Amino acid sequence: MIIAAQVRIPLPWTPVPITLQTMVVYLGAAWLGSSRAVIGILIYAGLAAFGLPVLSGWQGGFAAFTGPTGGYVMGMILAAFLLGRFLGGRPASLPRTMALMSGAAALVFTCGLLHFVLFMRVPFEQALWMALWPFLPGEAIKLTLAAAVYRGRPNPMASR
Repeated sequence: MIIAAQVRIPLPWTPVPITLQTMVVYLGAAWLGSSRAVIGILIYAGLAAFGLPVLSGWQGGFAAFTGPTGGYVMGMILAAFLLGRFLGGRPASLPRTMALMSGAAALVFTCGLLHFVLFMRVPFEQALWMALWPFLPGEAIKLTLAAAVYRGRPNPMASR
């Protein structure tokens, strides 16, 4: 997650960069299941909250959770829980895997969008352009890659 956060593309009209974090969330939840995936994200968030530079752009600190990206982090926790619950290391067809990962993406972006509107006090139309629309093409690529990788090796923990 830390490395995925550093693979970032800043966008000039929004404080939220494009990163690979959501792809890691999808794969982690699919491979590890609900509990382990959520624990992993909570550890990551805890390290960030304590000020360790693990967030995008090597940032850290509790302010990140009250700033523009806070809703996405909450959405990642919820998405990991639900995706891990429904997929969690079990084999699934590619269409089912993509549908479940798309649902997880919808959760992440809904939480990010709501955070912009409710806590950042950005008008809804503006929030759509800052927190959702620019990320959809890249998200489609990330979830397609994650689904393909998962289908190629459903459960790396099974051999242990």
